[in-house]
Amino acid sequence: MQKQDLLSFSVSSLCRGMDVLVLRDMLEAVSYRIISKQKESVVLSAGSRYNELHILLEGSVQAVMDHENGKSVLIESIEAPDPIAPAILFAPRQVLPVTVLAESDCRILVLPLETVLDLCQKNRRFLINFLTEIGGKLSLFAEKFKLLEFSSLRRRIAVFLSDRLEQGTYTLPFPKEKLAEYLSVARPSLSRELSEMVSEGILKIDGRTITVLNQEKFKTLLME
Repeated sequence: MQKQDLLSFSVSSLCRGMDVLVLRDMLEAVSYRIISKQKESVVLSAGSRYNELHILLEGSVQAVMDHENGKSVLIESIEAPDPIAPAILFAPRQVLPVTVLAESDCRILVLPLETVLDLCQKNRRFLINFLTEIGGKLSLFAEKFKLLEFSSLRRRIAVFLSDRLEQGTYTLPFPKEKLAEYLSVARPSLSRELSEMVSEGILKIDGRTITVLNQEKFKTLLME
């Protein structure tokens, strides 16, 4: 494996806390391959068998779900060096529910199922990281689908913030584009709703930091 590819893999969530030299030695003893995908190309197709773990080394992809009405819904954006759909690898049916599209030119590490099992058996830290990654993804999607129960975007925003506020303030760890994706709305719609909440004195927004100014109005949104 090239040095840059190894370094990219070593900073992924799957390798957290692992020595890069130990990782290099582990990879030398297992099977893997590296592929490249051009921007806007299909990386993985919905309905295809997913028995190899794909990990982004460079670039970003989007996971989209196609509906019968012809519309596509963005499920998740994934950036290097994150893995793609790790939970599906060990699902009873290894069938990918989404189509993965290259948002930019990508370089991807592909690990066969047997290689993932070998790495988990040989290194406890890798096993813990892998299970943590799956658990985190499941928790994220559980909350995301819970938010979809609310038809009002304003209430989705309030519920999202309510679980994260500390002394009335929360700083987004990601851009607002990512928040829009998380709330399953278009970026302009989110910007418009946040602007209205600011105008009404409910919120104050400074960059990625969101502060609740009117607690009474905010609590009312949670009960609508």
